[in-house]
Amino acid sequence: MGKLERLFMEEGIDQWGICAFADVLPLLPVRAKSRIPDSAASVIVLLFGYYVGEYTERNISRYAIVDDYHVVIRNKLDNLAEKLRNLYKDEQFIQFIDSSPVAEVRAACLAGLGEIGMNGQLLNPVYGSYCFIGELVTTLSLPKAEKFSTGLCTHCGKCVAVCPTGALRTDGFQKELCRSHITQKKGTLTPWEEEQIQKGGFVWGCDRCTDACPVNRHAHRSAVKEFYRDIQPMVGQDNVGKLCDSKAYGWRGKNVLLRNLDIISRKKVL
Repeated sequence: MGKLERLFMEEGIDQWGICAFADVLPLLPVRAKSRIPDSAASVIVLLFGYYVGEYTERNISRYAIVDDYHVVIRNKLDNLAEKLRNLYKDEQFIQFIDSSPVAEVRAACLAGLGEIGMNGQLLNPVYGSYCFIGELVTTLSLPKAEKFSTGLCTHCGKCVAVCPTGALRTDGFQKELCRSHITQKKGTLTPWEEEQIQKGGFVWGCDRCTDACPVNRHAHRSAVKEFYRDIQPMVGQDNVGKLCDSKAYGWRGKNVLLRNLDIISRKKVL
């Protein structure tokens, strides 16, 4: 464990933990599942905070105003995996960020990094829910962390109360009603869906339930230096094409964002 602690400290990673691979089964049915080694024994879970300060004038979800976390975090995990293979030459380390066969929020809880809040997101004592989750699945058998038991989520209900469409409820989550989900949909939207984008004013995402969480009031700023190099809180007709090359929403293509910009602009005209 000393080797791991030193390595992660050198890489500026302060929030990480370990859970047994057997405890994260069954795996999610995604293509990346085939990358998991047959002798997988442990999962190293790492958190990367993305809060970079307040930007009250923004029309993009917080996690997307920084450079694409898929690229930034994948590079970090690739680097970590290579260093770990050099430290433990007979072991395998397979990295995942998003689209992971491991249910990442549950894995983070098992690794002692936090608990699941009422909004379904991981709550961590350092980064709140403003964090990305990465995993290194390894054949190396490591002692698993103790379960997190601080009680960060007080079930105050603020996240549920602030949800503008009723997508988030005490008895579950209805994805099709979520404004964040609606902003990402392709094709023609229903009049109600267009109305939600107009009212929300966000070209991508929503953030209401996240920002309402009291735990996030004390979230630390990101320690990922790459997240400060090109912060773009506003997306418009003039920069959407360029930003799609470097931001997390680029995978969806600029036409969806252009459609959302058009829907929002109609409100301004009215």
